[in-house]
Amino acid sequence: MKVRDRAAEIRGIFYTHCKEIIDGLPSFDINESKKLRNYGTISEEIVFIDGSLLNFFERIVDGNIAEYSYEYLRPDTGFFFHYQNEGIENGIRKPLHHLHVGIKKDANKNLSELIPKELLEHGGPHYKAPKIDFNELMGMIIVNFFENHRNCERMIRSLRV
Repeated sequence: MKVRDRAAEIRGIFYTHCKEIIDGLPSFDINESKKLRNYGTISEEIVFIDGSLLNFFERIVDGNIAEYSYEYLRPDTGFFFHYQNEGIENGIRKPLHHLHVGIKKDANKNLSELIPKELLEHGGPHYKAPKIDFNELMGMIIVNFFENHRNCERMIRSLRV
């Protein structure tokens, strides 16, 4: 796959399936190799209608997704989950496909005092996770944080998850 084709595919997910829950349509920053169109990166910060954020990053190598980082953040509480593949596996300490869950260090002071310090920012474990498909990620965000949206079921069906 070419980097621009992948960016168009991700953009299409938002434009066709999820535009009702995002604040504006994302443009995506694309850094493509000048010589090899199937090498490069795609990134964007997507803002949802409730103020939550999705930090999206993928690195394409030889037409495949070699690295990804999908971080969903709820600024009102500081809660986040972050699916990641950094392209390097470090056994049980940091599996190739892993998940971070916690709250940001600068979150609500009362909340940050109640949880273990390992769950602040990325101080906790790297939970082993299956390789995640972007449609699955968007489906999880919709069913967990936009379940009361009038078109929740339609969005889930459209994503085929």
